[in-house]
Amino acid sequence: MVGIPLVAVILLAVFALPVLLQANNAYQDIFVSRLQRGKVVLNDQGTPVIDLNANGATLPDWGKKERVNLLLLGVDSNPARLEQGDPPLSDTMIVVSIDPLNKQVGMFSIPRDLLVMIPGLGEEKINAAYSNGSMSDITGPGLVQATIEYNFGIPIHYFAEVELQGFEKIIDTIGGVTIDVAAPIKDDVHPGEGFNTTRVYFPSGLQHMDGATALRFSRTRYDDNDFARGNRQQQMLMTLREQAVQLNLITKANELLQDLGGAVRTDLSPTETLQLAKLGTEIKGTDIHTYNLRDATTDQFDDRGFYLIPDWTAIRRIVSQMIPEASASPSPARSTSPSTDTQQRDRQTEDAGQADLQARVLVQNATNIDGLAGNAAGKLQEAGFPSVSAEQSPETGSHPTSLIINYAASDATVQRISELLGIPATYIQQGDSSLAGEYDVVIVMGDDSQTPDDMEFQ
Repeated sequence: MVGIPLVAVILLAVFALPVLLQANNAYQDIFVSRLQRGKVVLNDQGTPVIDLNANGATLPDWGKKERVNLLLLGVDSNPARLEQGDPPLSDTMIVVSIDPLNKQVGMFSIPRDLLVMIPGLGEEKINAAYSNGSMSDITGPGLVQATIEYNFGIPIHYFAEVELQGFEKIIDTIGGVTIDVAAPIKDDVHPGEGFNTTRVYFPSGLQHMDGATALRFSRTRYDDNDFARGNRQQQMLMTLREQAVQLNLITKANELLQDLGGAVRTDLSPTETLQLAKLGTEIKGTDIHTYNLRDATTDQFDDRGFYLIPDWTAIRRIVSQMIPEASASPSPARSTSPSTDTQQRDRQTEDAGQADLQARVLVQNATNIDGLAGNAAGKLQEAGFPSVSAEQSPETGSHPTSLIINYAASDATVQRISELLGIPATYIQQGDSSLAGEYDVVIVMGDDSQTPDDMEFQ
């Protein structure tokens, strides 16, 4: 439901700590006790359940600068839902892995429709974990943590969650946030008041957003899909992180305290939060890497509805890129789809290598069609390429055909870009690597390009 940049919000909470220490109620609301989460074990039937008497993931030694894995949750506790007896929802799940020794950060969003094995519940969409956990002793965050650990094979040490209304207030308190929208977004069924819907629209380009607008930008997904929304969430996260570092937020401590109380929860201790905040100021933006699971899933419709079927072999490759020491063997006890094993074997036979989603890409519009570069950039971002820029070409009108100029990327990367944008592979040119500059790949959209209205986002 909501894409919330929680690490940045936790950083904001840190600046308010001197006041929080004097306001015991707000302090206790934000910093919650770490519960005994238990451990996922297999019962006599061979299905995963949680043993609350067993020890879960071992917490990192901060003094030894061990890796810290943090689960960020966006929670919808709409009073209208609660009055009807419906549990709170968490459709935003972002895993952030922090390497304090090498000062590197990686993150990926988990789509709400991903079919996983939820301990004690069975095969379900992963967004069912929070609501089911909130109705048990395991708690919502606890069951989501256990589900990620079991399916992805990585320990989740801490969680942080924020609610919708609190996010709005926090953004307003810090004076809003400036976001560069890659491509126009139109959502005719965006969640409105109660259970109603409303229409939202975002043009492309730089925009300064207040809390309500930033929340709508982070929540929308019906004009594209959940993967594109995940990319927007990560963009919001990194933008707020930079803004939190730049602003002297101690001057807003009182307002932040008022907004954070009841809106943010974490089982990080105040001391750990301070350490995390200090580390955040030492990490460069270029050392924060984002990953996308789009190419590791396939869509499936059946009588139960829509699901994303995971290819765990491909997901493991992504996780191992982000966390080199991650478990080499996944935890799922069985395939989530009869087709999954075939997909895995097909992917393993690929000998061209994986596309480098961290490649720096520039899209230039060499036509007079408005929005062409922005739409192409948005399509690449949706597919998992986070570092994509768009601009009007200085050679407008002189390119009858499109070009992909490869300066410093792998063949697999430019081939993936070619497929995504519908540009024939014969239009790929090898550029002089010494002229790469700040971009690995430059795409020139020529007169043969599709118009934005014809360009389908897969």
